[in-house]
Amino acid sequence: MVKRDIYQEITNKIIKRLDCVDLENFKAPFAELAAQGVPLNPITGKSYNGINIPSLWIDQQEKSFNSPEWASYKQWKEKGAQVRKGEQGSLIVFYKTWNKQEEDEQGEQHNIQIPVMRLYTVFNANQVEGYESEGTLSLAQADLVTRIDHADAFANKTGANIQHCEARAYYNRTNDFINMPQTSAFLDTDHSSATENYYSVLFHELTHWAGAPHRLNRDKATSKTQQLEKYAFEELIAELGAAFLCAQLNIVQSPRDDHARYLKCWLQALRGDKSFIFKASAQAAKAIEFLNRFQED
Repeated sequence: MVKRDIYQEITNKIIKRLDCVDLENFKAPFAELAAQGVPLNPITGKSYNGINIPSLWIDQQEKSFNSPEWASYKQWKEKGAQVRKGEQGSLIVFYKTWNKQEEDEQGEQHNIQIPVMRLYTVFNANQVEGYESEGTLSLAQADLVTRIDHADAFANKTGANIQHCEARAYYNRTNDFINMPQTSAFLDTDHSSATENYYSVLFHELTHWAGAPHRLNRDKATSKTQQLEKYAFEELIAELGAAFLCAQLNIVQSPRDDHARYLKCWLQALRGDKSFIFKASAQAAKAIEFLNRFQED
């Protein structure tokens, strides 16, 4: 009898959904991100898209900015504003198509389109002088999360240090702890409940925790040239780990569209190569097997 590979089954289902995902309708799973609105360039009047949405959201939270507006140094200057001295910008990704003429064996010329990834630096409206920001956005207050005892027990048995000190979710590699927003920060989305979103984010961070140097020792990039791709790959691993654990613990019956949306955002940083999903899936499976060992006692 062939052993069922649930991890591969979930991965295959997510792969099928990727082409159907509309990033324009991307919704964050918790209130602090959703309330910020889609990052906007006030000079061009256009919203940022793709990988830049979650990337700028994360930077906005980490730096406690209350404006969703971002622009380059030059653009702010054209607007009559000035980036303050010493401010650190945030990276965005822009894909540009380069046209190249190539000659085939018959001597005929063909136009070849080559996608090229370029990195640009943008600054938040809170980092400039001479510009009025939109102001602080209000956050949802109602607690929509229902605690699931067996899921909480699973997380507790790992021994991970899970704190609730800040209004953002992250794994701190230096001090080896997970921070989670309060449950009241999580929202219902079109494809999942606030409860599902809370545990999905918790399991996402637990997958990061499992990859720490003194655990599974997954590579974390330090060089600037590889940092974006390494970070994107790690996010793929963590989101697949969240999907695997949600299915294992019967929090959802099948992988949510929210997972596919998030994965597609990070896949754009990896030039849309779906093969990265399968590589990340193998790493995520290792992480879940590692976390499951703590449940055996």
